[in-house]
Amino acid sequence: MRQVFSNLDFETKGQGFTNITKDINLWIRDNKLKKGILLIFLKHTSCSLIINENADINVLKDLSNYMQAIVPEEQFYPIDRSSKKIKYLHSEEGLDDMPAHIRTMLTANNLSFSVIDGKLEIGIWQAIYIWEHRTSNKSRSLQLHAIGDFELD
Repeated sequence: MRQVFSNLDFETKGQGFTNITKDINLWIRDNKLKKGILLIFLKHTSCSLIINENADINVLKDLSNYMQAIVPEEQFYPIDRSSKKIKYLHSEEGLDDMPAHIRTMLTANNLSFSVIDGKLEIGIWQAIYIWEHRTSNKSRSLQLHAIGDFELD
């Protein structure tokens, strides 16, 4: 048993989902991980790492619409709607930045998976996504940490 650490970089295209499942599977194959655990950590605070539906694009659209409804841009109402809208204080990096931080807090920045027989163990209708919460294109970096049995060279 051994460990491998690595980074993978991605470019997102503004708010939305980037399917990284094939990239993760390619990493597993290239590193010859046969069985073990793969930990994936997204090194950012304004995008998320999720696993979700990969068959019906409407699932991702609904997720995005729901998140926009519960974490609106620029300002929000208190939960009890007892007072006026409250503007976000943090806006130095743009009006989309603070809502992006909240959306990340409500989701995740890391996932862990089993790898069996050199394959990522996920459901047939599942995919791994970077969920970009910022409106502009961004460079995003993942740290991968595999612990397990690797094929000998």
